[in-house]
Amino acid sequence: INAEYMGSKDMDYFSSRNAIVFLCFLGCLCNHAYAFPKDFIWGAATAAFQIEGAWLDEGKSPSVWDNLAHLPNFTADGTAPEIGPDSYHLYQQDIDLMKENNIKHYRFSISWPRIVPQGRNGSKINNVAIKHYREVLIALQKAGITPYVTLYHWDLPALLQIQGYGLVDRYFVRDFLYFADICFENFGDLVKNWFTFNEVWCMALLNDFKDRDKGTKPYLITHNALLAHAAVVNLYRTKYNKDKTGKIGIVLNSSMMYPKREDSKEDQEAARRGMIYSLSWVADPVFKGDYPEEMKQRAGKRLPAFTTEEKELLKGSSDFFAVNHYFSEICEDGTAKEAWDYWSDRNVSTGYKKEWKLTDSGWPIVPEGMHDLIVYIHEHYTKDTTIPIWITENGIAVKEPTIKESSDDKDRIKYHEDYLKFIDKAINEKKVNVQAYFVWSLLDNFEWWSGFSKRFGMVRVDYSVPPVRTAKASLKWYSEFIKSVSATTQEQQFLLLSSLQSYSCLLYTSDAADERSSVDLGGRRIINK
Repeated sequence: INAEYMGSKDMDYFSSRNAIVFLCFLGCLCNHAYAFPKDFIWGAATAAFQIEGAWLDEGKSPSVWDNLAHLPNFTADGTAPEIGPDSYHLYQQDIDLMKENNIKHYRFSISWPRIVPQGRNGSKINNVAIKHYREVLIALQKAGITPYVTLYHWDLPALLQIQGYGLVDRYFVRDFLYFADICFENFGDLVKNWFTFNEVWCMALLNDFKDRDKGTKPYLITHNALLAHAAVVNLYRTKYNKDKTGKIGIVLNSSMMYPKREDSKEDQEAARRGMIYSLSWVADPVFKGDYPEEMKQRAGKRLPAFTTEEKELLKGSSDFFAVNHYFSEICEDGTAKEAWDYWSDRNVSTGYKKEWKLTDSGWPIVPEGMHDLIVYIHEHYTKDTTIPIWITENGIAVKEPTIKESSDDKDRIKYHEDYLKFIDKAINEKKVNVQAYFVWSLLDNFEWWSGFSKRFGMVRVDYSVPPVRTAKASLKWYSEFIKSVSATTQEQQFLLLSSLQSYSCLLYTSDAADERSSVDLGGRRIINK
C-alpha cells in the first residue's frame, strides 16, 4: 500500500498485527476490480405517471392508467397516483438528490396527456406543461445532469381510448407523431437523447384482452408502435437532428430464457423460441427491418406485414440497443395443440429454478442472466457494428414497511453489485459494447398493478402530504460506486473501491476480544469505540 495512505500517523491506531488484518480485509473488498469505460453512462430512471402525481393539475387530462388505477380494487393496495412522490411539484428535490450523489444522467418521461390533453393530432397544446418541462430541463442542465427522455411510458391519453381504439387505432401513428413533434420543437435544444417507446412487449401483452381479439390485438399493438417509432425517428433525424448531435431509439425488455433441462433438445428449442417471442419480435424490425421469419410462419395473417417502405424506415431506426432487464426464466414446451394467439404461437411454459431467490415483487434474482442477455444481444444484433447497448432499467423491489428497513437496504446494494459484476464481465471478457446503466428507480413510486406496495427506489418516499424523501443506503453506495469506477488514478481507485461494500466495518483485534475499532473505509478516519 502506498505509504501516503498507511503512513505512521495511521499506524499509531493499530498494532502491526491489526494492520495486517485491516489490509487483508481491504483486499477482500477489492476482489472484483471493475473495468468499466471511463465515459460509461451511470444514471437513474423514473417515469412520469409513476412519480409526478398532479394527475389533473394545470390542464392535464387523465391517462388510461389514471382511469384504471381509480377502479375499485384494481391495484394491490387500492391506491391511485393522484399525488404519489409529487415530482411534478418537487422535481428540484429529485435533482438535488442526484447532484449530491454523483448521478449525472437521468432517464424520465414526458406525459402525453399533460402536453396534449386531448391526445389527437392537431388538438390544443398545453403551454403550461411546456413551460413546466422546460423548467425541469433547465434545472437539470444547471445541476450538470444529462436528460434521457422517454416519449411514451404507458400513459396514453384516456380520450384516445374512449373516442377511438387506443393503441390499435389506425390514427395512433399520426397522433403520436404530433405529440413527438411538439416535444422535439419545444425541448430539443435541451434534450439530445430520446426514447420513443418503453417496453413494447409489455404494451402489447400486459392488458386485459377479451377472448375475441386475443389472436390479433397484441400483434396489432406492436405493429402500430413500430410504425409510430419509425415515423418519429425519421422526423427527428430529418427535421431536428441534421447536425447529428442527438440520439434516438426505442427501449426493449426481456428476461433471459434458459432450458429447464440443459440436456433436453425440446427445452433448448423452447428457450430459443422464448427469446424470439420476447426480444426478437421488436428487435428484428428495428435492427433488421422485419419480423422474425418463424413468427410470420406461425401467426400467418394474424401478424401484420410491413410494406417495403416501412421496412426501410424501420431498419436501423435506433442509435443504440436499449434494454430493460430484471430477471430470468426456465423454459419447456407449452401445451398448446394449435396456434391461435400470441401465447399459443410461442407455446412455451416458463418458470423459475427453486434455488433462485425472489424479490419482493416475486421476480428471481439471477445476475448471470444479465450477462447472458447482453451477450445474446451482442451476438445477434450489435456485434461488428458501432451500436452500443444501453441498460435502461435494472432494479429490485425490497420489502421496506418502515423507514428503518429502507435506511439499510443491503439487499438492493447486493443486487446491483452482483448484476454489475456480470455486466463488467461481459464487457471485458466477451467484448460486449455496453455503454450505459440506469438504476430503476431513483424513487419509490407507483408500480402499476402493485400500487405503492412495492419499493424499487434508492430514495424512500413516505406518501404523506407533502411526500417526504429519505435517501437509502443504496443511494450512497451508488454514489461511491460511480466515483470509484470513474476514478482516474490508481490511488483514487484504491480509496474509493475499498468503500464500496460498506461505509464502516468492525475489526476485532487479537489483543482483546471485546475491543473494537470502527473504520471508515474511505480512508478518512479511524475511530476507536
